Amino acid sequence: MGCGTSSASQLETRGSIYIYYGTTTGNSSRLAFQFGNVARNLKFIPKIINLSEFNPKELISCKLNVFFVSTYGMGSCTADTESFNQWIFQEERNKNEFQGMNYLIFALGSTNHQHYCEFGIRLDKRLEQLGAKRLCNLGKGDSAKDQTENDYQQWINSEVEQTLQLLFPLYTCEQDQLDATNIKIKITQEQENYLGDNLDFMAQKYINSITFTVNEIKELKLKPCRGNSTLFLDLTNQEIEYRTAQNIAIYPQNSDSDIDELCSLLKLDKNIRFTIITTQKQPFPNPISIYTYLKRYCDFSGLITKKQLIELSNVRNQKDYQDELLHLASFEGRDDYQKLFQNQKQNLLNLIKKYRINNLTLEKLIEIFPLIQPRYFTISSSNKKYANNIHIMASQLVLNQERLGLCSSYFKTLKKGDLIKGYIQPSKFKLPKNSKVPTLLIGIGAGLAPLRGFIQERDYFIQKNQFDNCPFQGEMKLFYGCRTEAEYLFKDELQEYLNQGSLSELKIAYSRKDPKQYVTELITIDQLYQHFNMDGILYICGSTDLGRDIQMKISDMLENYENSDPYQTDQKINELEENSQIITEFWG
Repeated sequence: MGCGTSSASQLETRGSIYIYYGTTTGNSSRLAFQFGNVARNLKFIPKIINLSEFNPKELISCKLNVFFVSTYGMGSCTADTESFNQWIFQEERNKNEFQGMNYLIFALGSTNHQHYCEFGIRLDKRLEQLGAKRLCNLGKGDSAKDQTENDYQQWINSEVEQTLQLLFPLYTCEQDQLDATNIKIKITQEQENYLGDNLDFMAQKYINSITFTVNEIKELKLKPCRGNSTLFLDLTNQEIEYRTAQNIAIYPQNSDSDIDELCSLLKLDKNIRFTIITTQKQPFPNPISIYTYLKRYCDFSGLITKKQLIELSNVRNQKDYQDELLHLASFEGRDDYQKLFQNQKQNLLNLIKKYRINNLTLEKLIEIFPLIQPRYFTISSSNKKYANNIHIMASQLVLNQERLGLCSSYFKTLKKGDLIKGYIQPSKFKLPKNSKVPTLLIGIGAGLAPLRGFIQERDYFIQKNQFDNCPFQGEMKLFYGCRTEAEYLFKDELQEYLNQGSLSELKIAYSRKDPKQYVTELITIDQLYQHFNMDGILYICGSTDLGRDIQMKISDMLENYENSDPYQTDQKINELEENSQIITEFWG
């Protein structure tokens, strides 16, 4: 019996599917909700849950669980997954506890990092140990060169959809069970609700975030230009609590001009207020106006996914456009997709304009457009020196010649006194366990951020004549790389720290000045060997290229001084990382 051939109150389904995600930047969340749409199309009843809110009994009793998990740091889970991680890896777990459970895992990571998808790999092995059955190969999404979306679609198309349809036959259920998973809205005259109740994890995180006031905002580079700009933001809140070199997550907002353009294209009245009708948790507070939804929550400036191409093809009536969109979403069209969308960084607003899509309903808009995710910055100030202020160094991101990234565009509109929302997040940067050991700070560009915080921390205790309480009592050296003197950030401040002894040594490398010099050339393998022999800590912040070059230098040191072969050098570098003697944060 096919779908729709049973009685009017019944439809066919394959049953419940629980979709869990753990995320830092929102990529796992985005894919989890995409997969929810795939599950609905396959006639499952999906429930999407952040792993911070998992229910052990519910997870064990469900026959079909799907996990989207990211790896953080050196193979660890994300912060929202910590309680789940502790629970599932408890030694007292029963070896047959998960018998009867079927599962799928899609792990996110970057091959630019050594611990690529490691948390997903460990979770996969653990579920199998506990008796659960893996239905398909572990999926892996590589964010290096923006391959995550292609990797996800290939995983779905090559085996997941076919496997789910084969193993979970259709049966009849009440229609309202399926309807409850779809988004429906009701136009209302009620006032907007800025707090809301029964919110899902991401929405509640936004509501609970801190409101900061912009105390100062300025350009740090002497000769900034488009794509080569670094803003300094001083944010203040009298009740914040943070630790030096933690992360701050900032929620950007869409511009009014982009909102007006989108509303004009889709013939939406931005002043209309609506309520979402669902039995599941709400994705954002409501009643809400279309303007507030588009301003604070709807990410229509993000990169285009193949799922969105398919959904938009369904609402575009012209066959040529439909065929083109479907081709771009297909496996065969992956090269064109890469060229048109991934490489050119086109967004959904561009797509709607290009294909003249003007019949997209508000329900469909909410379904296919992801929510705005926070952007993360490593704090560039010491909580000792600035207890009620947080400093940010934000490099400008240009997605293509036409536009900036959402957060870069948002920051350009800010001025002193403006309010922004964000929250404090742990980072990989930790203070030394042994305050007596030397520290070597290596960074390039805006990678100076956490290193500046550490220098301020040391300076605070020196100026207060409380050096015995300082976490950095050993020598502190900074080796900093930039392209030209015009891009030497905080030059006068760093020189002052050197003059008064807060910095033991300061070296600068200019990569675009004749003669060229890179920051990795400032340190010799002899110095590295002496540093690690004194149990010194190496803090590195910058690009993945910088990380690779430093690792090669450490490998040369181990080969030269300890006659280590390549396998041994990798193992020893891992040990230095695990002992928190090498602490890194890379991008790109």
